[in-house]
Amino acid sequence: MFKLIFIRFKWQVLLATILSAASALSGIGMLKIITLQISAMTAQSAVSARPFVWFLLAVSAVLLFGLVSRYLLAKLGAQVVYEFRDSLTRRLLSTPYAMIERIGGHRILAALKTDATKLSEGLLILPEFIYSLITVLLCLSYMSYISGRLFLVSTVLIILLGLIANVFLRYGLRHFKHLRHYEDDLFQGMQMMVDGSQELSINARRRHFVYERVLKANYTDIRQLSVRVALIFTMLNSIGSTLIFFLVGLVVFGSSLYFTDIPADAVVGFVLVILYMIDPVENVISSLSRFSEFAVSYRNVEGLPLTEEAARIESSSHHPLSERLAWQTLKVHQLSFQYHTDAEDQYRFGIGPIDAQFKRGEAVFLTGGNGSGKSTFAKLLVGLYQPDHGQISLDDDIVSETISLTEYQQAFSTIFADFFLFDHVLDEWGNPGDDTVIQNYLTDLELKNKVTVSDGRLSSTNLSSGQKKRLALIMSYYEDTPICVFDEWAADQDPRFRQLFYTEIIPRLKAQNKLVIVITHDDRYFHLADQLIRFDDGQLVTNRSLSADRLPTD
Repeated sequence: MFKLIFIRFKWQVLLATILSAASALSGIGMLKIITLQISAMTAQSAVSARPFVWFLLAVSAVLLFGLVSRYLLAKLGAQVVYEFRDSLTRRLLSTPYAMIERIGGHRILAALKTDATKLSEGLLILPEFIYSLITVLLCLSYMSYISGRLFLVSTVLIILLGLIANVFLRYGLRHFKHLRHYEDDLFQGMQMMVDGSQELSINARRRHFVYERVLKANYTDIRQLSVRVALIFTMLNSIGSTLIFFLVGLVVFGSSLYFTDIPADAVVGFVLVILYMIDPVENVISSLSRFSEFAVSYRNVEGLPLTEEAARIESSSHHPLSERLAWQTLKVHQLSFQYHTDAEDQYRFGIGPIDAQFKRGEAVFLTGGNGSGKSTFAKLLVGLYQPDHGQISLDDDIVSETISLTEYQQAFSTIFADFFLFDHVLDEWGNPGDDTVIQNYLTDLELKNKVTVSDGRLSSTNLSSGQKKRLALIMSYYEDTPICVFDEWAADQDPRFRQLFYTEIIPRLKAQNKLVIVITHDDRYFHLADQLIRFDDGQLVTNRSLSADRLPTD
């Protein structure tokens, strides 16, 4: 992914690199002028103002080229960060729901929060790293020009520093990997703490166990590893700074004791270059620790089995299916699906094969025991899961053949048992809804004292489960799709709203020629269904057409 991004901006990278080299060369020229001036002063030669003019020009060039180079690289880094985040978001939004389920929400959250942050930070330090690295390389080249022997001695010490740095980096990278694994567990524990807050509030023993054995133990591991990693790279920085000054002493004392034929101005120039290199060398070394984090985070993100080629996110101009295809019947033929499990798992749950058909203007009730397959069937029906065998069609148009899956899914509005409540109410075109209409819905569902609306945005979604489902119902109303799927919508409602749902809301949706599919256990309202489908162990065991005027049996 990053390779493709950098290829797009190769000319900007090349220009910024050239300017960085020009700035570094100007810095070396500045050092050369200072060295010559010191030599002239030592030889008590006549001093003119011309070298000072050249010195000012060199300083200006260092400043100008350095600023422009850093600006271009910073702009490039920000663009690459944007491209990366945009690509990751599109990949995630294009990844099928079933794959996201298998990955796990905590891993995705960790990737979006921790890994994306580390990658962004690593890219944003890239400008200073490139500038510093080029400066160090050109300074080394100039040192070889000043004195080959002194450069040879310096090279041995620099190679030694490189070997030490490599050992520390490998050791630090290994610890970074472990630390990142613990951070995944941290997100999982935090999600457990929030999602299980009700159970944890009641059960003191489980609350103590989760705190002591799950959360606190994880915090301790992260703390110890964080200290260890910080110590590794602190030692690396300290060793680098110490070796630089050791190199200065080695050059000074070595030239006075063993290389007496090397001119003093060459030694002075050599020392000045080394001192000039201190800041760039420290920047390069400190960047290595950030790039180690970058490498680990990059592997984590690339290791997520997200969709590689992100689909284009459809704009609000995408036409609703109901307006472009006048279908009347939804059919499923020999539909079957089996959950992916580990090889050692002996039990594999699946559903089907199932044959059924539903007409617009009907209310279809799906019932059965817990784990019987009714929710799995509903997720297959709306395209969240892809069937292993069989097909779904609208009239004679087969989904994924004559109708694309994305287009087919636009026919549905859903409220599943584990639904997420967004805070924007959108119409069938994907635009914010009209506040007056939404306010009328809020009044009808007795939510006007709890929630207000402005520009299609709800003021709060922090409500009870039943109230949240009523807000979700408003969104379903406003999306105005031809098929509505409600998974145990009435389960969290009081008796009055439960009755209202079955006796008024569903008939109202049917009157609008919508197909209403309801997962329910409310057997006292089964007589209101046009079709009653019962599941057991993944199989459709009963499919009855009921008369609308049939009386309930208690």
